Amino acid sequence: MGKVRRSVALPAWVALAVLPWGCGKPAVEEVTQPTAYGPHPGGFVIVAIPADVATLNEYQRGADATESTVIDMLFPTLMQEQPDYHLHPPSFAPRLASSWEFAQDNRTLTFSLRRDAFWSDGVPVTAEDVRFTFEIQKDPAVGWEGFEIKDFISSVDVVDPFTVRFHFTRVYPYQLMDANDGHILPAHAWGKVPRNTWGETDFEPQLVTSGPFRLASHTPQQTLILERDPAYWGRPRPYLDRVIFRVIPDVTSQVNQLLAGQVHVVEMVPPRLAERVRSSREVELVEVPSRTWGFVAWNNRHPLFTDRRVRRALTLGIDRKSAVDTVYFGLARLAVGPVLSSMWAFNRNLPVLPYDPEQARALLREAGWEPAGRDGTLAKNGVPFAFDLLFPATNTIRQDLAVIIQSDLAKLGIRVHPVPSEYTSLAARLDAGDYAACISAWEEATKVDLASAWATPSPDQGSNNFVRYSNPEVDRLIAAARTESDATRAKVILDRIQELIVEDQPVTFLYEAPRLVGVSRSILGADINAASVFFNIEEWYWSQ
Repeated sequence: MGKVRRSVALPAWVALAVLPWGCGKPAVEEVTQPTAYGPHPGGFVIVAIPADVATLNEYQRGADATESTVIDMLFPTLMQEQPDYHLHPPSFAPRLASSWEFAQDNRTLTFSLRRDAFWSDGVPVTAEDVRFTFEIQKDPAVGWEGFEIKDFISSVDVVDPFTVRFHFTRVYPYQLMDANDGHILPAHAWGKVPRNTWGETDFEPQLVTSGPFRLASHTPQQTLILERDPAYWGRPRPYLDRVIFRVIPDVTSQVNQLLAGQVHVVEMVPPRLAERVRSSREVELVEVPSRTWGFVAWNNRHPLFTDRRVRRALTLGIDRKSAVDTVYFGLARLAVGPVLSSMWAFNRNLPVLPYDPEQARALLREAGWEPAGRDGTLAKNGVPFAFDLLFPATNTIRQDLAVIIQSDLAKLGIRVHPVPSEYTSLAARLDAGDYAACISAWEEATKVDLASAWATPSPDQGSNNFVRYSNPEVDRLIAAARTESDATRAKVILDRIQELIVEDQPVTFLYEAPRLVGVSRSILGADINAASVFFNIEEWYWSQ
């Protein structure tokens, strides 16, 4: 029997549940069956996706998770980020770049490109494509959502057709990551399109690619089919003939089709269906860290939540462990602080606040909140402790959490009104600060930069700090961590930042959720890991 490759070791709770997979044949279509064991070409994989792909150019508009997956199969990056962020800032392996080197002052980074890489129309991939892509990333007319990633890169120069040089304004731990972020586009194709029209440009006419796969067909709201590119320059070349993305909006239908052999990969199996998948003899349930953590956002500028004693009391008054175990069926981990426990920068000495209603009541009394009226609702200066708790209307996990939180806080004399909200209007309210509390979640990058979420928000700069948290010492330390080039010294600073944020409790940290991936046991060679479900899609093949 073939073996499934395992990724690098992780802490026990995030260990990859990947075992040797059984034998079988893919359903739906017949595939070529070779006579010898081991990796072999042929066949296809059907991937269930919740919605159709709207763009295959991440710079046109924000690419969602599915679009990012497809883009990565079609377009090259300079390097491939490795799934070792639990040990240190991520390392990189060659991709389009064959090598790279920093100058002595670490402010200049030079990449040497492969000379055998070509676009799908036969044009060589050159340094000009890299320079053009950087120009696009920084151009306000294009409006790339990730433009701030390139803030510390002042320019990109073409040295010769296969050598490109990045110039940085400062030295910091994530220079390689920031240089690598974003897929390289063909300058000769996209350079013809006026940049102020990119958001409205259909992706197919300009779809010149240079990945292991190329676009074969797209049937809107049904399927997007990629086929192996026979001219692909990377190694290994894909074994699979095709990767088929099938639109199946309902996640229960996705799982049903997975178990019936009608699709082969479901990227996000909901916890409530995990046991069905786990008990299947035809499908493997693979658990990997997803870098997602959930929390209750307290608007720190709302009169109810300006006092950190109150915010701490709210955390102590919620039985978080029981709540998380209930809604995630024991599959999630209790979140502790603002850095995921699977990250290299996580402070392993952070205190875990317990469920302690008595201590919560004491802190609330200390902050001036006392029972008032017959129902025991807390009040201060005649104002009852009551608020709306917002959550996305379509998210059943957060709905269940809202009900549990409502029940737990009612025992303290706090009235919570769960309010389901449509996603767009909810996001607008969070951005405007027009809310009291909300159950939310972050999908963290492997780059540990706490500035966007935890530095004091500035009116003239973009920020994800929608809880309006502000601590001058945290601001000072975040600035220091961003400019510290030594990871060990940066870790000391990041540890202290985490301690201060946990002391302040600007949010109640709830859970770290794993990604549950359902995969046909007949697919071999897959290295499904924390970096990507399709990290080594070129090496996937069917069993005998």
